[in-house]
Amino acid sequence: MRLQTGYTTVFSGRLRKAAAVAAVLAIVCCAFAFVPPAIAEETRNGICSSEEKQVLQAARTFLDAELKRDFPGVYACFAPSSPYAMEHSYEDYLRQATTSPDRLVDYTIVGVSYIQENEDTDAWPTVEKFAQVEVDLVFMHVPSKQQSMINIGFVFFRESGRWYKS
Repeated sequence: MRLQTGYTTVFSGRLRKAAAVAAVLAIVCCAFAFVPPAIAEETRNGICSSEEKQVLQAARTFLDAELKRDFPGVYACFAPSSPYAMEHSYEDYLRQATTSPDRLVDYTIVGVSYIQENEDTDAWPTVEKFAQVEVDLVFMHVPSKQQSMINIGFVFFRESGRWYKS
């Protein structure tokens, strides 16, 4: 029940309790909304294994280089046995990267989808393991400044004990 008295509105006891509960829930929800992405990705599936952390670090290194437009850094993230790196020189990559009308402007790593042993060493002789990292990417089309978001699973290879972008 609500009583209007001048500039003061008085609520009944039940409504005051409901308002207090709503305020507490709003504060709790806001606290979780501000969890940094790095913490969110590691806690979403519980505690990460050492290997998951290595894969996540390789993904961050690759994506941060993309954000900074650090072209040598991006190319260095490609696995030696990467089909892209095997078919494209650094100069090819640089030409494509610098002429593309789209740029990565933000990303959020959702998590590591899987890590598995290489069961086809005939096809992939230097790859020890495969991993997939799910990422939400925000691209900007430079001429129009229009942004779009996509979700993609990047595949990573472990070669000679190091994780690389495929």
